[in-house]
Amino acid sequence: MNILITGAKGFVGKNLVAALKCIKDGKDRRFPGLTIGEIFEYDIDTDTALLDTYCKEADFVFNLAGVNRPQNPDEFMQGNFGFAETLLGMLKKHCNKCPVMISSSIQATCIGRYDSDYGRSKKAGEELVFAYGKDTGAKVLVYRFPNLFGKWCRPNYNSAVATFCN
Repeated sequence: MNILITGAKGFVGKNLVAALKCIKDGKDRRFPGLTIGEIFEYDIDTDTALLDTYCKEADFVFNLAGVNRPQNPDEFMQGNFGFAETLLGMLKKHCNKCPVMISSSIQATCIGRYDSDYGRSKKAGEELVFAYGKDTGAKVLVYRFPNLFGKWCRPNYNSAVATFCN
């Protein structure tokens, strides 16, 4: 199985890449039926031509790429919705109907109560991937992460727990 991870250098992506490499290298034997081929790591500084190749060859996509601390609020929609649109468009181009998981946030549930550009961009990304699933028949999954903490978590950035521990 070839796995594409967008946002591979971010907090969640970095941990996922490390975990998958342990499975691939036989260091983690909890998933005996899972055979990992290539792990395609894509991040903001990766050549965009590679994304096209990765979308053609992926058997599963984890879209963890996103914007959470931009200089300009418009960057939320560009990074969270716009990139998802690009990614799904490339999968469509290659008729690749592999499962796609996107990371979201509990902020997507706050629309109407506590509106934020971040929450609206995450909700738009969710709606986009659900429409993609209906349109293509691909299995889509949305995970709304409430609070994250772990290895490589940065204080005053990723989580209140990391900040407290710091």
